[in-house]
Amino acid sequence: MTKFILGSSGWCYLIVVLDWYTKEIVGWKLSLRAKTSEWKEALDRALCRKFPCGVRGQGLSLISDNGLQPTSVAFMTETAELDINQIFCSYDNPRGNAETERVIRAIKEELLWLPEFGSFEEAEARIGAWIEEDYNRLYVHSALGYLSPEEFAQGWAQTQEATSQGA
Repeated sequence: MTKFILGSSGWCYLIVVLDWYTKEIVGWKLSLRAKTSEWKEALDRALCRKFPCGVRGQGLSLISDNGLQPTSVAFMTETAELDINQIFCSYDNPRGNAETERVIRAIKEELLWLPEFGSFEEAEARIGAWIEEDYNRLYVHSALGYLSPEEFAQGWAQTQEATSQGA
């Protein structure tokens, strides 16, 4: 999660769920509050997008910091009920949550630090468009062989399909 000032509305909170393998932002939520319910909504969006048939039994792990929201009883109960292994990074681990922190930095540099949004709705629309149209489709990563998250995910899916057809 990161926060930024939105004119007279005050602080806005952007919660991001990142697929560490493909670097794709698979779920997100913009809110005027930083409550567990917003974190759960971002996670639910990610799960509906990546696991439309259900997440149980998929071996999914969720890595986060030790903030109030991901360590809340409500959030931890939901992840446990969904069979999601929740992993917390320690404050003294240099790798920790580095993948997600790097994406947050890109969001700040390319979207949040420069423009001023006129309203919450404008911020939500522009952030959503940037995530879907710019970041997931076009933002290349050296760790992905200079492919975008979408290109990498498509290549991985094709490899998985070819492997399953050959078996």
